Amino acid sequence: MTDDDHFYDYCDGPPDGYVLCPRCDGHQTVNCHCGGDLCVCENYGEKPCPFCGGEYDGEGYVTKERADAYLAKQAEYVKAFRDGWAKAEAAAKKQG
Repeated sequence: MTDDDHFYDYCDGPPDGYVLCPRCDGHQTVNCHCGGDLCVCENYGEKPCPFCGGEYDGEGYVTKERADAYLAKQAEYVKAFRDGWAKAEAAAKKQG
């Protein structure tokens, strides 16, 4: 076997202290959601990840601290949505 036979050998994974971007999962792009199939932003459905820098600035990695802060904030958002739904359901039951 030659070194060419080891296709994934060049891929060592994230550098020390870095993890895959939690926003794009290391793909470096996210969906733009501007208009679906009728994209109006000229990104054609995808844009560089705003969290890791995407294809222009990053390699799909962020520091572990930054990823942890992002995930903690996402957990806060999920809790807020759950609390809101619980309040809405309670109000709906009261009315009806």
